[in-house]
Amino acid sequence: MSQLKIALAQINTTVGDLDGNLAKILCEYKKAQENGCDLVVFPEMAICGYPCGDLWQKKYFIEEIAEKLELIIQVSNWYDCAILLGAPTYDIERKKQVLRNSAILIEKGEVKKIFYKKTLPNFSVFDEVRYFAPSGYISNVEFRGQTLAILICEDLWDNKNLFLLKEQILDLVIVINASPYAQNKHLRRLELAQNFCKTLDKNLIYVNQIGAQDSLVFDGSSFVMKKDGEVLLQMRDFVEDFAVVEVAKDGGVSILPLTPALSRKGRGSKNELGLTPSPLAGEGWGEGSTLQAQNYNACVLGLHDYIHKNNFQKVMLGMSGGIDSALVAAIAVDALGAENVVLYALPSRFNSQSSMDDALLCAKNLGVKLEIISIETMFEAALQTLPQISSLAKENLQSRLRGNILMAISNTSGALLLTTGNKSELACGYATIYGDMCGAFNPIKDLYKTEIYQLAQLKADVIPANILTKAPSAELRENQKDSDSLPEYEILDKILFTLIEEQKSVEEISKNFDENLVKKIAKLFYSSEYKRQQAVMGPKISNMAFDAERRYQITNKFTK
Repeated sequence: MSQLKIALAQINTTVGDLDGNLAKILCEYKKAQENGCDLVVFPEMAICGYPCGDLWQKKYFIEEIAEKLELIIQVSNWYDCAILLGAPTYDIERKKQVLRNSAILIEKGEVKKIFYKKTLPNFSVFDEVRYFAPSGYISNVEFRGQTLAILICEDLWDNKNLFLLKEQILDLVIVINASPYAQNKHLRRLELAQNFCKTLDKNLIYVNQIGAQDSLVFDGSSFVMKKDGEVLLQMRDFVEDFAVVEVAKDGGVSILPLTPALSRKGRGSKNELGLTPSPLAGEGWGEGSTLQAQNYNACVLGLHDYIHKNNFQKVMLGMSGGIDSALVAAIAVDALGAENVVLYALPSRFNSQSSMDDALLCAKNLGVKLEIISIETMFEAALQTLPQISSLAKENLQSRLRGNILMAISNTSGALLLTTGNKSELACGYATIYGDMCGAFNPIKDLYKTEIYQLAQLKADVIPANILTKAPSAELRENQKDSDSLPEYEILDKILFTLIEEQKSVEEISKNFDENLVKKIAKLFYSSEYKRQQAVMGPKISNMAFDAERRYQITNKFTK
């Protein structure tokens, strides 16, 4: 009976870091060889990272990737283990050179077969049709006594491909992926995989990359599913991981132990990126891994990779004593360590002592010093220079003074400034351009205010109780509350969700909410598009993030 030992290598790649990605691949390849594997499987576009955007249009970039592939082919001469990984490759179609999104099977110094992605995603954050030519078929390969069908990411989501596979004689389905995180997306992956497994009566191996690339966060969460739809192996989310399974030709599949020196590191120890897995999540997507914990860990990984992959080390932020900045500070400490986080409080005459006490206590709990810089002298001088400005302008002036100070410190120290606005505020324009929107990255940009409260509860050990319970306020005028300008966030977020995520009309939404309130919120939302398009990026958490998914013109008269 033919049996295959297959390693799943869930790695964190960086776009354009061909040497760094190659080093990771060869390290995991060696692990697979030392574990006596027949095959090691890597994610989609493992050599170049994903997504590469217009780098894929540079011929010399593709040629350098081909050079790295050649090095892997040479290494495979020394190993009994074969390797399957993703990369862009050129192909000839109708006498014309085209670029394909490919999976390459390499064995004993040779390219055994190249598989081409059939279904190219061209929606949401994806635009692969811009770069690649699709294949017209799903192909398989005879490998050491078994027939393997190889799919690339979106191929799994296209039911047409399932019908093509039903016509083929095969033993195992392998899918390599660069599938970004979004709320509940992994459940949809499992549902799709179950449909494939049960329909084909075959086992399925799913290998996904982890790590963050600008606003996209890849959660990993690779898995092995038995032909009856049962998840045999669920790899960890948001950290690199490695596992080995044995698959028999008759459909039997089992998890194999790793050699002692290569066994999985325990949670709480740092992985190869130096990122400590958050204690909030369980082992993968099982018990203990709540949606809130997954969202939190996505924010942590998104910030960690943005900072380190762009060669920064420290971050800084303004600490107001409110829940948004408290949560961002907690995320920053978990992502980078307290020693790499600097906090500043910049009070004016309108900031309460209670907020200052909350900010000081939160900073103490996080193990970070809070530096206090009053903006009152600058604010008073500005008011003397501009005595006729409006009340709104006076409020925004304070925010812009803070932005200027923080950016000056950032320029001087080299610490990257984080912004702390949430999705609800950004949706309604409740943010000041060149003020609290100043910065380089926003870890909570794609979280509604009600979600901010949910995630903050996870960090109740460091975020003071008063921050979690007090009424939110910008504190830009006497006795100001967010509810002076906006409805309660429980109502606001429900309206915004249907407007943004579900893309419903004002008329539809008004069936469930006060019509005048819906029209007011819709007006705020559509009139703030120019702000959103100038906002810094942040990790994608929802299914309709502002950074890359929701694409609207600023000049737009259709606001129904």
